Amino acid sequence: MIANSSQSISNEQLQTALLAYPKLLATARRITGCMTIAEDVVQEVLLQLVSKPLKTDIAAPTSYVMRMVRNLATDHMRRLQYERGLFVEEQVGGSTSSYGSPEEHLREAEGYRAFRCTVEAMPARTRKFYEEHYFDDVPQNIIAKEAGVSCALVCGLLREAHSRCLAAIALDADQATEPRHGGRRTPPARFREMRV
Repeated sequence: MIANSSQSISNEQLQTALLAYPKLLATARRITGCMTIAEDVVQEVLLQLVSKPLKTDIAAPTSYVMRMVRNLATDHMRRLQYERGLFVEEQVGGSTSSYGSPEEHLREAEGYRAFRCTVEAMPARTRKFYEEHYFDDVPQNIIAKEAGVSCALVCGLLREAHSRCLAAIALDADQATEPRHGGRRTPPARFREMRV
């Protein structure tokens, strides 16, 4: 009888969590920045509900499960950051430097030059929108309101401009190869990670 009662509580809580699954997933993704990790976090919380149901005196089970997802996602990201810190690459010859190798500096300088040239070649309005949004963190709706244009136009111009910048950096990276290794270069991380 007690086992059946516990099983029904577990099933009820699981059903409640499954109804909130899209919100749980969105929360985990916002914290982790990765859909795959977010899905793993939510699945782990659901498994916890199956193996150990919540106490019946919890007033808002959905909010409690949401907090479980937030905590687990945050813990996961902290652990990931810690693990990445453990495996810092050493420079050749045993000397470590936080400034990177000369090749990395050259690659970043070339990428920045290609990026700058692309931004300077943009039409004046597009360039203004791009600089305000990406360099000054002005939201797209504010840019649209101040310019007296639609948000869709601002979004389209920013997306096209950003695609051109990324393409210019990638093209520069494709043209410049490592003389010793013959490998392709990739754009500097700070340019690849800029949001649209």
